[in-house]
Amino acid sequence: MLLQTDRLIIEHFKDSDISDWAKIESDANVRRFVDGKILSFEEARKYVEMNIRQYLKIGYGRYAVRLKERGNLIGMCGFLKENYGIDFGYRYSKISWGKGLGFEAAKVVLNYGFSELGLKKVIGLTAEENHGSIKILEKLGFKLQEKLLFNNTKAFKYQYTKDSW
Repeated sequence: MLLQTDRLIIEHFKDSDISDWAKIESDANVRRFVDGKILSFEEARKYVEMNIRQYLKIGYGRYAVRLKERGNLIGMCGFLKENYGIDFGYRYSKISWGKGLGFEAAKVVLNYGFSELGLKKVIGLTAEENHGSIKILEKLGFKLQEKLLFNNTKAFKYQYTKDSW
């Protein structure tokens, strides 16, 4: 799997991404709306390895997002099978914020999910305070379904269906 935009390369995580992913996940600002806890190197390693297993087992996961210009890892975007459905999520290093990269990656990954993977519905969960994430979901055409408490955080549940696509 390889997706490209003008500025990005999106592909499967590799074992060689573990160190860079650990650096991204060790930033409390990056993790602020996830659960507020920074990940240890070991937890970051497990996250990357879990996604690699998911590609083989179910055909999708979260994907590594890299700057095309340098090839460096700046975050992830993709799908994760959860008990509430297929979660569409993304997380980026702080240096990549505010440049439109999140939307750029999300648009091409979402299209891939529906056109190539045959997904019918995905869910986007975001903290009420995560205005950047809300902006991306709404710009993509996700529809607000409900307000809820998720991991002790006030959150919004959005949905995107094949009909939206």
